[in-house]
Amino acid sequence: MNKLFVFFLLVTFQAFSQSKKECINVMTSYVKNYNTPEYSFDFVDDKLNPTLTKVQTIVCKTKDKELLEKFLEMILKTSGSANEHPADVFGQIFICNPEIVEEQLKGKFKNEIIFDNLKLGFLNNTFDWPASDKKKSLQNRMNKLINQK
Repeated sequence: MNKLFVFFLLVTFQAFSQSKKECINVMTSYVKNYNTPEYSFDFVDDKLNPTLTKVQTIVCKTKDKELLEKFLEMILKTSGSANEHPADVFGQIFICNPEIVEEQLKGKFKNEIIFDNLKLGFLNNTFDWPASDKKKSLQNRMNKLINQK
């Protein structure tokens, strides 16, 4: 079997078989060890990013506020990271369920770093969408949320 295929199979299996608790553990571990050599590129690519994809799946399916809060806390505590995947995941969560994001960003997570991640993730996820009422409506909701300051 091709080594690349096996690698992707393992990453996919890891991402889709994780529980909420395992996702929280990976994000917590990343925050605690942020900027240490062993939690650099390999950890981000092989462990964190697939976990964040699972977080997106869980939050979009179940509207899990606790998991979304842990995810937003991770974004805040690792705000110097060049990794755009958290922003992309956040944009997807907003697209699939704007209400849960709006609720969080009007309260505890009303923060410029969070707003910047939302904007980047939304734009990354919708840049190739054709003009539509859905895109315009979501863009307006996002702008209203960001400009609530």
